[in-house]
Amino acid sequence: MDALRARLTDQAYEEAIRHCTTSILPMHIGERLINKIFGRNLQSHAAGLLAVLHCKAELGLGQRPTLTRIQEEMGSSRTLSAFFALLKFAGYIEATPGDDDRRKKVLTAGEPLLDGLKTWLSHHMSCAEVAGLLSDGYAERLRNDKDFAIGFIASSKPVLERTREALTRPGAWPWFDDFDCGDRIALALLRSHYAGADLDGDRWFTLESRELSGQLGISHSHLRNVVNAAEVEGYLLQDRQSHRVSLTPRMLADVRSFHLAFWGWIAEAVDQVAARTRHSA
Repeated sequence: MDALRARLTDQAYEEAIRHCTTSILPMHIGERLINKIFGRNLQSHAAGLLAVLHCKAELGLGQRPTLTRIQEEMGSSRTLSAFFALLKFAGYIEATPGDDDRRKKVLTAGEPLLDGLKTWLSHHMSCAEVAGLLSDGYAERLRNDKDFAIGFIASSKPVLERTREALTRPGAWPWFDDFDCGDRIALALLRSHYAGADLDGDRWFTLESRELSGQLGISHSHLRNVVNAAEVEGYLLQDRQSHRVSLTPRMLADVRSFHLAFWGWIAEAVDQVAARTRHSA
């Protein structure tokens, strides 16, 4: 995988990251409830872990997930308890009494949670395919082959763990992701950058911050605070008179490094599932 990344051309990466911004960002536009529920990485990763454990249990490879188990792996937190109560209220999960101890609630991932995760993962698989890190066809298979989807999600715990660890390191993507809806804000900035506005020299683009904050369901002041802080961090430049923004080479390099690693982990997980499928056949 490292050898593939080393041979990856700038054009292939730019096509992949452009595909990323234009396919994943629309999932979040106008989805105020989803952005509210999954706008922080702790919550979204906990939901991902629940889905992994659920799919492993579906395959007979482990026990049904419980809040206690997820808290032990993620770190015990009242925030997680409240978050899973919200997921239950919104219909993303169900909580039922355990077979061995009816006082202990086991958690079941509902179709909305699994469908949302499959859609999100399939977009990133497509990015890996565009970049040349993964053979074509797996993203479509994830969307349409239920057995493959369950097998992939059940095998994706290493992807989740490596992503969580990567988000603790310095870099532009972990920095943005630490904010409420920060990954969505970063995607919007990248989408505008790679749209190719003003290709003579630096790529400056107009940031319609009020429109974007409304689309994401976040306050305008929060979005402006993130953008202004990103300027201080050296991730972007602003021309406040014209309301134009330019992303710095540092931010672009950091985002490239993170996403190539992430897409590579997804490709490795696909290879493992495909290998097991061939072996069992």
